[in-house]
Amino acid sequence: MKGLTTFWKIFRAVCIVQLVLVAFLGVQAFAMLFYKSNILVRCIDLAAYTLVFLFVYHGLSILNYNYPDVPLSPRQKRVFNILYLINFILIAYLFAQVVNTWWMVHIVFDSEIQKNNNWVMATAVLLLSWFIFLIHLAFLAGMFRLRRFIHQNTVGSWYEQFDQKP
Repeated sequence: MKGLTTFWKIFRAVCIVQLVLVAFLGVQAFAMLFYKSNILVRCIDLAAYTLVFLFVYHGLSILNYNYPDVPLSPRQKRVFNILYLINFILIAYLFAQVVNTWWMVHIVFDSEIQKNNNWVMATAVLLLSWFIFLIHLAFLAGMFRLRRFIHQNTVGSWYEQFDQKP
């Protein structure tokens, strides 16, 4: 891995946080398959979090092995494109998770519930869905930038190799 700029170091740290959060929710969805009655919903949760996890992992591997100018293989491009499109659609799912937890806001600010310490769990669930949604938006934008950056550097190195200017 060649010298990462500060932006890409921060991006990698955010990716690792996203991996941990999504892995936690994926394991939680898997565990809920055995404890709850909504098996179809839990299967959808598990599939969604698994796809998000795979895309973040693929993005980290691209950042670690292809930054700044190692071209992507055709297989990497294909997997990236498929996962990018699926995860772009999953933004709607993650936003639905945020909307689904919105009813907990009154629990966070209710003084009677705060005395019972139930507000900590409600706040954690509410903030977790918000963090995952916002980090995923930033991740999708960062992955677009990374793919474009690697492509531009690769094409630039090809032109330099043959002493041609675009």
